[in-house]
Amino acid sequence: MASTQGKKRPAGAPVRGASAQRSRRSAAGSAGAQRKQPKDSVFLPLVTVWIVIFFLLVTLLYWTRGNPFRAVPSGVKGKETASVAVPRPEKQASSEKPSPSKRSNAETEEDDSRDGEKPKGNAVVASVPPVPPGPPVAPVPPKKPPVARVALVIDDFGHDVKIARKFIHLPLPMTFSVLPHLPHTEEVAALAAAHGHEVMLHMPMEPHGYPKTDPGRGALLVAMTPQQIVSEIDKALKENPYARGINNHMGSKFTEDPQAMKIVLRHLKDRGFYYLDSYTSPHSVGLSVAQELGMPCMKRDIFLDHEPTEAFVRRQVEELIRRAKVEGQAVAIGHPHPVTLKVLEQKAETFEKEGIEVVPLKKLLEGAAAENGATAGA
Repeated sequence: MASTQGKKRPAGAPVRGASAQRSRRSAAGSAGAQRKQPKDSVFLPLVTVWIVIFFLLVTLLYWTRGNPFRAVPSGVKGKETASVAVPRPEKQASSEKPSPSKRSNAETEEDDSRDGEKPKGNAVVASVPPVPPGPPVAPVPPKKPPVARVALVIDDFGHDVKIARKFIHLPLPMTFSVLPHLPHTEEVAALAAAHGHEVMLHMPMEPHGYPKTDPGRGALLVAMTPQQIVSEIDKALKENPYARGINNHMGSKFTEDPQAMKIVLRHLKDRGFYYLDSYTSPHSVGLSVAQELGMPCMKRDIFLDHEPTEAFVRRQVEELIRRAKVEGQAVAIGHPHPVTLKVLEQKAETFEKEGIEVVPLKKLLEGAAAENGATAGA
């Protein structure tokens, strides 16, 4: 068989090899196009996902921290996150606040450690401007010291509880002097003490004209021995353990006897008592004997109601105020009469208006005790 390799193709005859070559190139091109197509189809969805995530982040930031792209005007920075709590006094006192840029790390950590001063989370805290100081408060004028002081001693308690209760509720610090051996001695003394009033023993003593003028049961008589005098005093104090002082009931004769008064006052001084001389006799030696013994003592200045009429008692109260202003202090003795109660109720505010302080008798005796080198009864 003759070989075909050295033969020439006729002119115009199609070249079979070139056609096959073009077919192979076309197939290769389409295959390459098919290999590139998956790369483009993955890239576009990824870009879309990133764009969606970006907008979600921007929206989240907007709703949690406000618009991050909003321009903050000058002078407003820092106010949007001011604390709602009212500043502490020490912060308000300072007129200059350090700049945030100049604050040290230690100060920042200290601020962060304070409870209630830094808002938790991402919540927006409304700003509260500092409260301007109010107008200065006018100082309260000091209370004027009293011009003088008086003590109101009411004798002869123990007969009637009802009248005693009315005196107890007077708006004045009264001093209750209670007689011994009466139906309501113990009850009245206990009531007065329970309501904060001072209590005394109103000791019966022998008057001029005895026995026609009777001072009552348990009276001290000039003819008694020292033991008898002391015994009667102790019996009276047993019924009235609240007493811290003593004054005489009647006793115009007994109080004129220095020896008899010395027995009484020495015994009571040892118990820490004070003595008020009711001064039923102008010749009484009770005050001088008490001073000699170094015992706290005073003398009555005014009788309020030896004439139990409203007009008389009112004049005596006015005289008490006048004398207190002149001498600095005064002592009045009254009795549990309805008229005395009425006038004292009406005059309760007059004492304050006149600058007169009504005090328990012991308060007046403190000054006298210091002069005598003694201590007022406890």
